Amino acid sequence: MKNSRHKCCSLWFAVLLIAEVAVPCHAIPSPTQHAVKEWQMVQNRGTNAFEANEFGIAERLLKEAAIKARMFEPGEVRFSQSAGELGRLLTVRGRFGEAEPYLEEELRLKREATVNESESGPLIPDMGSLIRFYLTYGTAKKADPLTREVLFFVEGKLKEESEQAQSAGKREKGSPLVGWAGTAAPAMTDPLIEWAITCDDLGNLYAARSRFDLSDRLFKAALDVKATVLGKQHLSLANSYDSLGNICLAKNDNEGAESYFKEALQITEKIQPPSHPQVYARLDKLGKCLIKEGKYDEAEQLYLRCRKLWQSEKTKCGNEPRALFALACVFCDEKKYAAAVPIFNQALQLAEQFNGTCSIQLVPYLRKYAYALYSLGQRGGADHLRARADSISPIVQALAPARKMEAGVWPQSTK
Repeated sequence: MKNSRHKCCSLWFAVLLIAEVAVPCHAIPSPTQHAVKEWQMVQNRGTNAFEANEFGIAERLLKEAAIKARMFEPGEVRFSQSAGELGRLLTVRGRFGEAEPYLEEELRLKREATVNESESGPLIPDMGSLIRFYLTYGTAKKADPLTREVLFFVEGKLKEESEQAQSAGKREKGSPLVGWAGTAAPAMTDPLIEWAITCDDLGNLYAARSRFDLSDRLFKAALDVKATVLGKQHLSLANSYDSLGNICLAKNDNEGAESYFKEALQITEKIQPPSHPQVYARLDKLGKCLIKEGKYDEAEQLYLRCRKLWQSEKTKCGNEPRALFALACVFCDEKKYAAAVPIFNQALQLAEQFNGTCSIQLVPYLRKYAYALYSLGQRGGADHLRARADSISPIVQALAPARKMEAGVWPQSTK
């Protein structure tokens, strides 16, 4: 009897054991899944506190999330957000030395999640963000190697694209970059434009630091990406030409600057209406470059074209008086004072209508107009304009004579 009951119990336990094994695995959460769920909860709470400007709470939660994220095997991009969010929070709080290693950790984790080095294009904006931090708040010497890595990747991909295009025939404008961007297509243009945006942004940062070697390469890389993806007549290319022209001016390469500014103006005129402020901005920059080169006749013709820009309607940005003032200054530089005076008078009237009769913006108009009158021997009118300029802004000094166009050295008047 005992044996029979023992066998029955053994059979019953065996059935229970089989039933337990037969339960699907996903029905029993594993420790790893639980840990990920717990990390995500802390991470979300920290991010929400950050967005609500509850920085103290956010810092505590994000530090906890970063510690939990380090317990996971690298390979998932999402685990990098703990270090990244914490780094950005510390940056906002002005603790840059503490922020730097967390931002570096974010990029490292994203790199580890990238299986193929040749597919690391999506990381270009992230690399750009870290470079921006290095240059603005962090260890600046760390920026150059990472910047060169960005350039090596972008320039290499563009070279690869060029070689493939030559072997495969001409590619239509706006089509995706073949071979390495994938033929799936139009959606790939967005990440590629992100490359250009990153290069432009970094180019501006290096230009502001007079690092013209790297800024020039970055602007050219951005230009090549935009030309490849958007075609050679897209307005964004004009911005790149303008940036490259500024670099040339900074290096005293006036001829190179002129060429780039002409390209920028040509593209802008094809896309924007004549009265658009951007058209005059490009034209004015080219005009000032021509003056710097001593090409006064070309500058004069350029500013004379401005009279046609606003024939249909006047702009609301005050470019008409600026254009007339620039033209009159060209006449002054050529010592054509009789031609300059009526243009100065017209420019002053328009500037008064736009800025008001007591605006400090009128001071350059008044001083330069007075200089032209004095050069013609009309001292009464010149003294009146100079006195008016002094009454508007007595502390404003005569415009610096470093730029010939703005020169106006006044001899002391005798009474």
